[in-house]
Amino acid sequence: MSYCTVDDVLHEFTPTLRKQMERDYGDDFEEIIARHIEKAEAFVNASLSRAYSVPLRSATGIVISAECKIAAYFSAIAYSEKDSVVQDKYETATMMLDYLVEANAPALVDEGLADDEMNTAGVLYGSYPQIYTDDELGNW
Repeated sequence: MSYCTVDDVLHEFTPTLRKQMERDYGDDFEEIIARHIEKAEAFVNASLSRAYSVPLRSATGIVISAECKIAAYFSAIAYSEKDSVVQDKYETATMMLDYLVEANAPALVDEGLADDEMNTAGVLYGSYPQIYTDDELGNW
């Protein structure tokens, strides 16, 4: 299960690059993109595993966007070996994942999930600070 689709990744390409790749890869185009999505998902999961239990059962836009950008980067450099065309996508995606791990926030969990499903991201460390009043601390 990937966090993004082939169509999601295709929106990351410039129209010119997409047309060239479609022309050169022919019928194998979408299959090739799908293989790069698998590699991108492995990269995303490796990055997130520093703070979260992976694979995620549900992911929000930040994870989906990061995976799309990384898959586009992998696809483009495999095609042209000119990573400068999409280098910014890769750098942006890795920054997004690093910030997400540093924040260790529930941004991975789809906001549409019920409250009892909100822990599906499986945070491995850290928590939100909780503020206790003197009265509450007195009960300890």
